[in-house]
Amino acid sequence: MFLKINKPSWYTSYDIVEKFKRLFPNEKVGHSWTLDPMASGLLIIAIGRQSTKHINKFLWADKEYETTIDFSIYSDTWDLDYFDTFKKYEVVEKNWKKWIIKDWKFIPAPTQEQIKQVLEKLIPEAELPLTMFSAKKVNWKKLYELARQWIYLNLKQKMKINSFEILDYNFPKLTLKLNVWSWTYIRSIGYWLWQQFWLPGTLTMLKRTKIWEISL
Repeated sequence: MFLKINKPSWYTSYDIVEKFKRLFPNEKVGHSWTLDPMASGLLIIAIGRQSTKHINKFLWADKEYETTIDFSIYSDTWDLDYFDTFKKYEVVEKNWKKWIIKDWKFIPAPTQEQIKQVLEKLIPEAELPLTMFSAKKVNWKKLYELARQWIYLNLKQKMKINSFEILDYNFPKLTLKLNVWSWTYIRSIGYWLWQQFWLPGTLTMLKRTKIWEISL
């Protein structure tokens, strides 16, 4: 049996699995592709040995997300679930244009067309930085476990982006729809994007809306 779950924010994927383990104590329970605690949206739960045997098929499927980036915030985890550093920068309006004040410098807001042109560079694939605050393992250690010991690695990974759509842009907030390959990290796309404009930036919303042809 497979169930579509709309995971709320601030629950881990493991929290959801544990709830179903209590409901089905005699069955094996698994899930498709971990969602960060801050993220919400589609999580497929497999119940029973036959279903859990096939859950890996969803790991390799393309996925669709909606995300909001705030260019006026910096967090060391690149999302709101920060570890040690969270900073809010001032947004000002000057000469009919919006600016961020960062390190005593005025950094102009990019236009929607500039953002579009930069994002187009990611298609069909790009090598992007990996956040240290993820469950990805290096030498059997999860990256977030290393980060919490103040061990930081400069890691990059090839990621595939099938398409993007700008859903809304009102600086400092940008909302995107992204269709990506399974091993692509949305926080990596966000981090790369705000670095192109020398801006701070943090994901303030992330929602998975689709896995393969299964929608939320």
